[in-house]
Amino acid sequence: MSNDIAFLAEFSDGAPTRSAQELAAGAAELAGAGGGVVALAYGPGAGGAAVLGAAGASRAIVLGDDTSPAVVHAAAAAAAVREVKPLALLAPATPNGRDLAAVLVGLLGLPAFGPVRAVRIEGGRVRTEQATLQGTVITVSEPTDEAQQPAIVLVLPSTFTLLEGGSGSAAVAEAPAADAGPLGAARVVESHPAEAAVANLEEASVIIAGGRGVGSADGFAPLHELAEALGGAVGASRAAADAGWVPYQLQIGQTGKVVKPALYVGCGISGAIQHRVGMQTAENVLAINKDPDAPIGEFADLFVVGDLFTIVPKLTAEIRRRKGR
Repeated sequence: MSNDIAFLAEFSDGAPTRSAQELAAGAAELAGAGGGVVALAYGPGAGGAAVLGAAGASRAIVLGDDTSPAVVHAAAAAAAVREVKPLALLAPATPNGRDLAAVLVGLLGLPAFGPVRAVRIEGGRVRTEQATLQGTVITVSEPTDEAQQPAIVLVLPSTFTLLEGGSGSAAVAEAPAADAGPLGAARVVESHPAEAAVANLEEASVIIAGGRGVGSADGFAPLHELAEALGGAVGASRAAADAGWVPYQLQIGQTGKVVKPALYVGCGISGAIQHRVGMQTAENVLAINKDPDAPIGEFADLFVVGDLFTIVPKLTAEIRRRKGR
């Protein structure tokens, strides 16, 4: 067993995804000075995995540079893990990351932890923190012995912070030859690219989210205007998504996306624990709600009691005035 930390690095449209860059930074943090950071790269553009050096990786193993489903590369990934013998393998809690990690658990006979909100190395072992019981309990887990390592850790978005001003190039090698087996027949038969606003939700530094109090699909119009004024994205609670006011891709919470913006503005959102799980790591939380007893007021940095349809347009107008437009 080495002190290296490996991670699954997904590429899309010729470049590493944000999840790949976050995991590269997290792996570098966990490896410290005593270990290397190894990217297991797959997806369109993975052949250019050297760019992950700027994100924190010291070397990269290319599993495949094509549009095949992630599971097609499972056998190659398993062979790479056996060769590297890392202390841990980090996987993104994305659809592709979940699929590939699940197959690796079976192929390698290793334990899986996650999705987790924190990872650290203590005493030569991986320790993870996972929210359970709808976020009311934090469970700390670790492998019981070395036979259960490397641990496979499914990591939530925004758990790690991207490296700023990184430079350098990762050494690149092809994955060891491996028979893909039955999974090699998997193919993508249909895809639906997400709208830009949806795709940027997890990367947005500002999020304006609407809940049941928005009242309708048309009620999201002032939220979109505020988001535009702040250069942010629009999100929603499950209640708003269930009502059909916004697509489910905008849902934030336990069964939706996990976000970590610098500013989160919750409009007409009660702040139930299921929603809180998805946004509780936001740096600053502003809540606007008619109900002075709404749960979101207990953890908001600023709680404004009032009608969002009066407050949000005025807030938008003031921001635009200060920006001179």
